[in-house]
Amino acid sequence: MDKKRKTIDSSERFPIRIQSSNQLDQIIWNLSYLDSRILKLRNSTYNPIDFPNFEQILDAPSILNLAEKYEPMSGWPLTLEEFGEKQRKLNEFDLQFSDKKFIDQSINTKNWLRFDTMLSIEYLKSLDFFKFLKFEDRSVLAKHVTVTIQTMIFAYSSFQNKPDCFKTPDGCCVDSETISVILHSYMARKMCKHATFIEVHLKSIQKVMGFLIQEKLTEIEYMLLKSIAICDPIFELSEEARNIIWKNRQKFSKILLEYCEITYGKRNGPSRFVKLLSYLNLIISHEKHMRIFIIFLGLSSKMRSLENVIFNVSS
Repeated sequence: MDKKRKTIDSSERFPIRIQSSNQLDQIIWNLSYLDSRILKLRNSTYNPIDFPNFEQILDAPSILNLAEKYEPMSGWPLTLEEFGEKQRKLNEFDLQFSDKKFIDQSINTKNWLRFDTMLSIEYLKSLDFFKFLKFEDRSVLAKHVTVTIQTMIFAYSSFQNKPDCFKTPDGCCVDSETISVILHSYMARKMCKHATFIEVHLKSIQKVMGFLIQEKLTEIEYMLLKSIAICDPIFELSEEARNIIWKNRQKFSKILLEYCEITYGKRNGPSRFVKLLSYLNLIISHEKHMRIFIIFLGLSSKMRSLENVIFNVSS
C-alpha cells in the first residue's frame, strides 16, 4: 500500500475546457460537473447504513448535491490488513439493528459494490434526456446500464490514480489477495475452490485497465464514451424511449468524433474515434464476468434488494 495521501478534491480537475463548438463545450462542462460530484461523494464521509431500494432511488430527488456537505474520508489509503478489518466491522455493523443512519466514521471504508451501484443510478438520473422517459422506461434502462456506469467509473478513477488494477477510493487494488479478504469478511469459503474462476475475472479487469493505460484515455474521451454506452436503445424499451435514447447516442457520438478531430486532426481523428468505441466491447465483456462472479462465489446471499435488482440475482 501507498503511504497516506491527501484525497484529491474534485475542484482540482473541474471544469475542463477545449477549443471547440459551444455545444461541445457545454456538454463536456455538464458531464464534468456530474463526474466531480460522483468523485467527491465516493471520497467523502457520506456512508449510509440503510440504502433505498431500486424504485425509491429512481423516484427520489438526486443526492449529488450532498457532495459539498461531507468532508473527505480520513486515513486513506488503508493497508490491506486495515481494509480487511474495517470490512469485517462494516459487515457486522451492517447486520446490526441500529437507529443510526450512518456508519461510524472509525470504520473508514464502504460497501463499494452497494455504494457505487447507488451512485451509478444517481449519475444516470442526472442526465438531461433521462427525465423525458416514462418511469417504466427509466427502470428498464437503469437495470440495463447501471453496471456499465459502475464499471467505467471504477476503472477510470483507478486509472487516474496510476495503478494497473481496479482500485477502491480507500486504496485497495482488486487482486486475488484483496478478493480473499473480502470473501473472508462476508464469511464466504470458496476462495481456494474457485481460484481458477477468480483468475479469469482478474484477467478481465486487466484487459479493461490495459486499454486505458495503452490508449491513454483522456477524461473527455472517457466521459463521452460513458454517455454513448448509457444511450443504448434496447428492445425492451418503448418506441418513444428508444427514439429519445438513439438521438442522444447519435449526439454524443458526433461530439466524440468532433473532439477526436479537434485533438488528433482530421486525418487521425476518425481512427481514434473507432478505436475508442472498441473499448465498450471490453466493458460489456467485463460486465458478464462481474455478474457471474457475484453469483458463482455466493455473494448474492449477502446482498440487499438494490444489488439483487441490478445484478439480476436472487437473494
